[in-house]
Amino acid sequence: MSSFTRARPTVEREEASLYAATGVALSAALLCVGWSSGSPRVGLLGAALVAVGVGASWHLRHWDRSRRLLLGVLLGSLAGGSLHALITWEIAAEIGQLYQTMGYIGLSIALRMAVLLVGFSFVVLNRDMLPFCLVPAISMFGLTGGRGSAMVVFACFLVFLPAALVSVGQAMTLSGMPANWRSGESPSEISRWRPRHWLMLSILILGIMLLGTVIYFPAVTYGTQYYWQLTMMSFTTPGLDRFASPLRLAEPVRTYAVGRGPIAPTERPLLSFEGEPAELWRGQVYDIYSGTAWRSSDELPLPPRMVEGTMSVQGRFPPTSEEGLARHSVRAEEDIGLVLYSPGQLQEAVLPVDLAQQLRGRISVDKFGCVAAPDATLARGTTYELVSDPGAITRALGRVRGDLGAGPLQDLDETYIRIPLSARRAATLARRVTADAETQQERLQALVSHLQESYAYTLSPPATPLGEDAVDYFLFRSRRGYCDLFASALAIMGRAVGIPTRFVTGFAGGQYDPESGRYLLRESDAHAWVEAYVEGRGWVSVDPAPGGDVPPIPPLQRALLSLRFFVHDHPVAAGALLAAVAGALLVMLVLLRRARGEASLLSPDRNDPRSIVLRAYARLARMLSRTGRPRQASQTPFEYLSALEAGGVWRSRPVSPLSADALAPIRSLTEVFLLARYGSRPVAAETADTALHHLTEARAALARPQPRP
Repeated sequence: MSSFTRARPTVEREEASLYAATGVALSAALLCVGWSSGSPRVGLLGAALVAVGVGASWHLRHWDRSRRLLLGVLLGSLAGGSLHALITWEIAAEIGQLYQTMGYIGLSIALRMAVLLVGFSFVVLNRDMLPFCLVPAISMFGLTGGRGSAMVVFACFLVFLPAALVSVGQAMTLSGMPANWRSGESPSEISRWRPRHWLMLSILILGIMLLGTVIYFPAVTYGTQYYWQLTMMSFTTPGLDRFASPLRLAEPVRTYAVGRGPIAPTERPLLSFEGEPAELWRGQVYDIYSGTAWRSSDELPLPPRMVEGTMSVQGRFPPTSEEGLARHSVRAEEDIGLVLYSPGQLQEAVLPVDLAQQLRGRISVDKFGCVAAPDATLARGTTYELVSDPGAITRALGRVRGDLGAGPLQDLDETYIRIPLSARRAATLARRVTADAETQQERLQALVSHLQESYAYTLSPPATPLGEDAVDYFLFRSRRGYCDLFASALAIMGRAVGIPTRFVTGFAGGQYDPESGRYLLRESDAHAWVEAYVEGRGWVSVDPAPGGDVPPIPPLQRALLSLRFFVHDHPVAAGALLAAVAGALLVMLVLLRRARGEASLLSPDRNDPRSIVLRAYARLARMLSRTGRPRQASQTPFEYLSALEAGGVWRSRPVSPLSADALAPIRSLTEVFLLARYGSRPVAAETADTALHHLTEARAALARPQPRP
């Protein structure tokens, strides 16, 4: 049989593995598109059709080009049309969530690409075209990876990535095969996947998976708040800085991300105060919801009036009643960002003189009455006095101190009623829940009751997947969350039924400390709620989160959360640590394998003379390997000795022959090893001592400089 005849089955097998790997990769991409669009049927049918298409292209690859193209176009049109018909039918029938995908341009494009990919899988004219199908497949992951079940998407990608790498590697291998087998070389010399190639490919896949773990899992764990933002490095000059300085007018936009996933607040106190206790301490207010975060529309807050450390905002926010003002002395127990928290609307604050001097021109008050300095820190131990108006924002519905003189709804900013397209299902739910309510107060009460009765409060909710709307994910899929999800849901649902709302963050309650005589606001007291505008009453604080004490997080879960926070906060260090651990495990595996290989030659008794001789020869082989003269697996001890005496080229590198004083003990130890390994007589203790003596001589000789080649 000629080498050509023997080589052909090898090429057939390699081509079959190429088509199989590509079919698996494309099927995983189609499954991801189906599940991300909320229709597993679309994913299953698309994956089945694309697998059939790749298989058909495999069977038709030897046909005439024109016949193959004609039949492939016919079958591909039927398959693509079938998938398109299923998508159209499910959109028309509003089955699952697929009917919503047309509002998301990424999913809409991915579905159209899936139809085209199914059709193209039947028209692969040759194997060189096959890997190009992976380009739209990986694009589909980018378009759909932020929607649907994160676990399903990640599982599909785990299948896609190794299959795609095998497909590309097989295509590269096959590109050199025809030249080999047509030249008449033997099949053993044909470029094909040998064990070392599979090992290299496995290491590559493992490395990419580890990198993907560092990048992907923090995003899954913490939701849309923590996706990596790539920024360009800026190179500036003094002239460019002078030109750009007049343009830097606005303060950085304040944002608060929603749906971050599990949190682990501690009990450490952040602030303490003296005075009457308050239920809510107002900090920051946001009025624009993007689907993943809240931000403030007031991007250019104004500096408050400050005289000798006394700051007043009464000119912009006059008190509703002078008799209702509350006075508190607040002290920072930890270094925290400078936000002047207050129960109700802040009216006046008396800051330390040195701090007031530092904050001049940096502290500002926004249109919501919140006072903060974004780039400043309130140092531990800093104490300030504040005067606030609790009556400006009522704590709960129905408890209003007189008529606040609120203006009509049409005078409010339109941002208080704006809803993103991604939250339209929440709007539909809100209209259904408040169908029987007539007044704004009744609608608010109905929404609060629905949230408290239908959803669970937890500190360990699932993170919102990338690309998902946090409120939509909370209301219709996870159905559990902590205060910011409850507040965001109430704010959006309230806007949907005509109630202006805004999102507020701060602290709730405060625990009295008998030792200091002050109330403590701890990290676990951080809270979020809603301010709703009720016509004729003004802004009303509404807290939709269910009441009751939250059970403490178990120590093991807290440790796991701390580890996940470390991975997010220090991704480079976590990646380096993960790589170091993987490298250490690999080294340990190699050493263990070597030790097991040596142990297979030795008897269980380490003091046995035969075991001592075998171990001595194994140590000699290791010493010679370190000098660049490793023993090949196919070499006998005498062949190895002859190669050591000849020198020359060793694994494509020139190696000098060993000196006579080094070869003598090596030769003697080799002879003793053969007698101990294959001899029929027992090994005497003197023979073992001789082997150790030869090993010592060889070690000393190898430590001396050897002749150059």
